[in-house]
Amino acid sequence: MSNEWAEMLKNLGVEPDVSELPEVTEAQHGSDVSVQLHDLSDWRVVDVTGADAASFLQGQFCNDLQQVSVTRAQITGYCTPKGRLLALPTIVGIEGGFRLLIKSAVKDAFIKRLSMFIMRSDVTLSDRDDLICSGVVADSANSVGDLQGALGTLPFAPLDVATSESSQLIRWHDDHVSQTRHRFVHIANQADSTAMWNSTGSERQSFARWRAGDISAGIPSITEGTSESFVPQMINLQLIDALSFTKGCYPGQEIVARMQYLGKLKRHMRLFKLPDGDAPMVPGAKLSAGEDADAGTVIDAVTINHTGEGEESRHTLLIAVVKVSSDASTLLFEGRELEALDLPYDLPSLEDGSNEST
Repeated sequence: MSNEWAEMLKNLGVEPDVSELPEVTEAQHGSDVSVQLHDLSDWRVVDVTGADAASFLQGQFCNDLQQVSVTRAQITGYCTPKGRLLALPTIVGIEGGFRLLIKSAVKDAFIKRLSMFIMRSDVTLSDRDDLICSGVVADSANSVGDLQGALGTLPFAPLDVATSESSQLIRWHDDHVSQTRHRFVHIANQADSTAMWNSTGSERQSFARWRAGDISAGIPSITEGTSESFVPQMINLQLIDALSFTKGCYPGQEIVARMQYLGKLKRHMRLFKLPDGDAPMVPGAKLSAGEDADAGTVIDAVTINHTGEGEESRHTLLIAVVKVSSDASTLLFEGRELEALDLPYDLPSLEDGSNEST
């Protein structure tokens, strides 16, 4: 994030997520009817171009790159040879190659590792510090209000993309925190992004509120605390069209395929709520169940503070990878009971009746 962008956000009252457990306060949470503009500068942009870009990336990621274009994005995983996820990029087509969105915490290690395998291929990796990601949450009628002019045509289905000469707009997975609301990721240069942020009357929000929307939608992330911890199925990639079993070879493909066809999924990602939660629940934190101190691992968590009508309440919303064999009602974080919530998609592993442990 450039100093100019950080200073603009500060002047607009948007603070970065600096605490161990980000909190969505009343001012950040906003109403259920207003358009929201979110700072996504924690997502960084990397362009991969060159004559061999498509074949090179197809051999690196766990999803099928042939489905990606300037009108269609996908979430994909980058694995170790042991099938453990190092990063979870979102990838979209651009002229002459592909554009990757990746968490800033793992970006440098991701670029360094990917560069090791280019060798003599005609592939160029470009760290696009000049591009800014912003998030847009539509209002309760799924209108984007005065942002319509800056955004242009809105993509219809999740991960559809509208591409113009100066920007890209990805329809993201919907926000389920309070109700289903359409979300979009806008990618543009800093000048255009600054103009959009300064001209809108929409509520301006930090990244924490966007993270709460991803958590409620069951969309995982990989950060330093969870890198190399999970194979793709453990964080439900096969359930959000982020994993292909027919695309061919990539690092860790044999292990991922073996779990799918010969094994039984022993861990999966679930959605939880910790009532009155304000404990430091960072990615990688452990959940327990009875004498099992390793019953689950937190993927992401955000505390939501509700105020109004003379009452205040707070809870922590989180997604965690837990053992399929664990009774969700017995899971604890630092001795405090978690409440299991439904994800917006089905979990087939819940129907398997597995009693295996790992």
